[in-house]
Amino acid sequence: MGKRIIALFTSKEYRDSIIQEAVLKSGTIFNTLKVETTPTHMKIMGEIKANEDKAQEFIRILKRMGGIVRELGTMMKFDPEKCVACGLCFSLCPTKAIICNKDFSIRYDFDECILCMNCVNNCPVNAVSYLGD
Repeated sequence: MGKRIIALFTSKEYRDSIIQEAVLKSGTIFNTLKVETTPTHMKIMGEIKANEDKAQEFIRILKRMGGIVRELGTMMKFDPEKCVACGLCFSLCPTKAIICNKDFSIRYDFDECILCMNCVNNCPVNAVSYLGD
């Protein structure tokens, strides 16, 4: 798994090429997971795919460009006690981050999760929760 971050820029500081510039300068890969745009700011959540030194360089570059950057921990929680193994989350997951074991129990690989929220929004027993950013 890479390092997941949130980068916040004011609308005045943000420009469309800012992530591309940071990727090119640091030699990393950045996978954008979620973008929130308001009249006053741009918030980008994503995953840096690189070794620790390059990931830290990517973060330093974003900060020099005026961004406020925060590293994220675990974003999702799965409660196997609540799960009824209906398979709905498994069938809706676009990245196969949710695995159905041979005994029909469900296992989550949160490293593969892209935060599409299909599992959270459709679980009939709320066994999956988003911990927020």
